[in-house]
Amino acid sequence: MATPSLPTIWDSFPELNEPLQAVLTKMSNSWRIGFSEIDNAIRSQLNAGKLVRPALTLLFSELTAQPYNKKAIALGASVELLHLATLIHDDIIDESKLRRGFESIQSQFGKDTAVYAGDYLLTGMFSLLSEADDTGADKLALSALQDILFGELSQKQNRYQTNITFQSYISQISGKTAALFKLSVMFGISSDSVDDPNLKQIVPQIGETLGIVFQLLDDYLDFEVLSKNLALGKPIGQDIKNGIYTAPILFALEDSTIHNELISLLQLRDDISDTELKRVHTLVDSSAAMSRLNSLLVKYNEELNLLIDQLPQQNIKTQIEQLSDILLNRQY
Repeated sequence: MATPSLPTIWDSFPELNEPLQAVLTKMSNSWRIGFSEIDNAIRSQLNAGKLVRPALTLLFSELTAQPYNKKAIALGASVELLHLATLIHDDIIDESKLRRGFESIQSQFGKDTAVYAGDYLLTGMFSLLSEADDTGADKLALSALQDILFGELSQKQNRYQTNITFQSYISQISGKTAALFKLSVMFGISSDSVDDPNLKQIVPQIGETLGIVFQLLDDYLDFEVLSKNLALGKPIGQDIKNGIYTAPILFALEDSTIHNELISLLQLRDDISDTELKRVHTLVDSSAAMSRLNSLLVKYNEELNLLIDQLPQQNIKTQIEQLSDILLNRQY
């Protein structure tokens, strides 16, 4: 069966062409269970991925004596399988109909197949970790899994809560999105042991900060397109219906002039209509929420650039700066 081709985002990184293709091959050979429905379900998501996380593992392996080695490829493939598994399970919990612009596995194949597919991808992840044969990487993966679970449980606990703090929300996304970015970069320097204590401190901070910025920008963009999607008749406002309140909502709730009306709309929960969702958008847009979020994105981006600047090699500084610009400007 043919291995998927690389996404065009990597055309600007020719040095990643061969190792990322090796990651794809490794992934493709690690999960075929032999049940056609599950294989087809997994393949539908695999073909749509951008491979950002394994690319980070490979790029950060340049800080070691053996960049792009077999262990880095196995670890990069394992983190992408973990990412895919979390997406599938997220869609089951959120009852999402779409993923990456296509029908989600749980919508297309049913929740039972989605559960099996996500679980089987986790076995593929552990198989690749075993192949890497690195106790340090095993510990990193376990810590990331614990963080992801904590983030998911925090989100579950905070559903429909209109009094959660923004700091609680940051803790939540640190577990969900940022944990995988952090794991990806740490896998890079663990692929051929790095002993520099300064580097061991900077690299996870880069991964976590990049993950937080990535998620906050998603929050911003998701809210910006709400009105457009309403006009196009696309499924919208799933997070709001599910009681998952992202940064724009949390900031808008702090505005006393719209607080009560916004609360009354959110209390409709999944019974909220498209017209009422549009009103939520109007209220948020009339507040300083989006401006505050934009300022916060600038602040986090500045912190990210300062961290990247502490990396010891100019080539990886340039590569990570280039990749972060592509990701944060959604140029893919």
